[in-house]
Parts: sequence; C-alpha cells; structure tokens
Amino acid sequence: MATRDQLLAQALRLSPEDRRRLAHDLLDSLDEGVEAPDAEAAWGEEISRRAQEVLDGTAELLDWDDVRKQVNEELERMRR
Repeated sequence: MATRDQLLAQALRLSPEDRRRLAHDLLDSLDEGVEAPDAEAAWGEEISRRAQEVLDGTAELLDWDDVRKQVNEELERMRR
C-alpha cells in the first residue's frame, strides 16, 4: 500500500482540476453519515431567509473587493 507521501506526490502530478475533484471527494468521504437528517431542510430555510432579507433590503451587503481584502488580511495574521 502506498504511503501518504507517495499518494501526495502522485496527486500533485494531477491537473489542477483533477486535484480539486480529488480534494473534494476526500473531504466528502470524511462527512459520510455525519450530517443531521434535518440539515438539508434547515439549510433550505436559511437560504430562503437570507434571500428574503436581500429582497427586502434589510441584509447588509458587502463589496466583494472589501471582503476579499479582509479575508486576505486575516489569513496573513494567522500565518504570523
């Protein structure tokens, strides 16, 4: 059986799209059977609530460039 390092080396030779798919599949495999039975319905309700706030004009909307800058700054702080 291949070691983790061997598998990683092989995975890094994949195309970016194949690596993305592999990462997604691996992460999905960790969550199998973990999700609560009512989670899908709860997410549907949350999405509907948030969409209604946008339509009503009560949601706080943020500019993507500002959000990206904040995320990048936070990631940089975490790296230090």
